Amino acid sequence: MGNKTCIICGGGYSVKEGISKGLWDRIKGQDVWSLNFTYKVMPYMPTREIFVDASFFNNNVKSLQDMTIMGVKIVARFKSKYQFIDEIIKYEATRNKKQYYGKEAINKKCLYYGRMGLCGIFALSLAIAEGYDKIYLLGYDFGTTSLNNVNTHFYQKDIMVISSGVGAPEVYRKSDNTVKEEVEDFQVFTQEKDIEIINVSPNSNIPYFPKITYEEFFTKLENK
Repeated sequence: MGNKTCIICGGGYSVKEGISKGLWDRIKGQDVWSLNFTYKVMPYMPTREIFVDASFFNNNVKSLQDMTIMGVKIVARFKSKYQFIDEIIKYEATRNKKQYYGKEAINKKCLYYGRMGLCGIFALSLAIAEGYDKIYLLGYDFGTTSLNNVNTHFYQKDIMVISSGVGAPEVYRKSDNTVKEEVEDFQVFTQEKDIEIINVSPNSNIPYFPKITYEEFFTKLENK
């Protein structure tokens, strides 16, 4: 176990702590996947760039083109808008939990991405389908500590972002301040008993994976 490892870097605000502790240097040379806008604040290219929304494609076409030239694999939810672009690896996506196929998703060319259509779930489905047996999740916070905390994404004050979820804690929390039940969609991955999924976000609202600090994460990488 642990022979095939990837680091999936989402946009959660907790990544800011990692950056303050030298994150980019610590994970350089690893198999790092960028979700949505994360690549824009990385000092080097990720191994993969993953997105699920056509609007992201529309607003970042030039960047995506440049990334493919630099050898970055682009993976996205299938949309007719870019069905003929060979450089984009495309998968159908389903919100139906009963259609979560685990490692068989590669053959079925269909990845689960939850009721909210989250890129984080899409990417995690992909990692499992491709046979990764150790997966580190960065920025998988699923929102903030309360509706009053608008710091949802670590890059929101550093770059221009067109996204409905950035700075919007209400996307993840109900009006009574409890976390939306859609967080339960992550629970489907707990059935993968032979895969180690580790959330590097101690205060994450996702309760289904072991949570570790950045110090513990860096130690694990050093001992790899």
